Amino acid sequence: MNKKILSFEEYAANKNLDSSEEITESCDACGEDPCVCESEEVEDAEEVEDAEEVEDAEEVEDAEEVEDAEEVEDTEEEALESCSEQLKKCYEYAIKEACDYDKDDYPDHTLEGYLKENAALVASLTASTLEQAHAELKDDELTVEIYESCLNAMKESYNKKIDELKESWSAK
Repeated sequence: MNKKILSFEEYAANKNLDSSEEITESCDACGEDPCVCESEEVEDAEEVEDAEEVEDAEEVEDAEEVEDAEEVEDTEEEALESCSEQLKKCYEYAIKEACDYDKDDYPDHTLEGYLKENAALVASLTASTLEQAHAELKDDELTVEIYESCLNAMKESYNKKIDELKESWSAK
């Protein structure tokens, strides 16, 4: 299924473009004015194309229904896979960027400084995720109390994990 299934409009536009080009080329070859030649042949061609388009449109619609169902399944699986895969890639990029940041010519660019900026960025993205996901999932408004409560819970979770990591590092 590597072949792209065109929408009816795309298919019709491509069919008309192809036949128009063919008519112009054949008129040029026989020395006639393409505009006159095209208008005569387009009328005949349109009748044939209309019948073909109806058949093709029915085939496309059937194929699109099957493909839509498959795409929904694939998209859900890809979304789950891609999020974790993208986080892994992000981790690898963060390591490289942190090293590059520390090695550049600016003395105030340090590994610790980069990681603080990165942590601030992650905190901002997490807060934005909270806002957008709440808007999509909940009918009620995101109040200041709910927002602060969620952010405090995330902060506690982050701090707890940092403490666990410090403890396990010192136990090495």
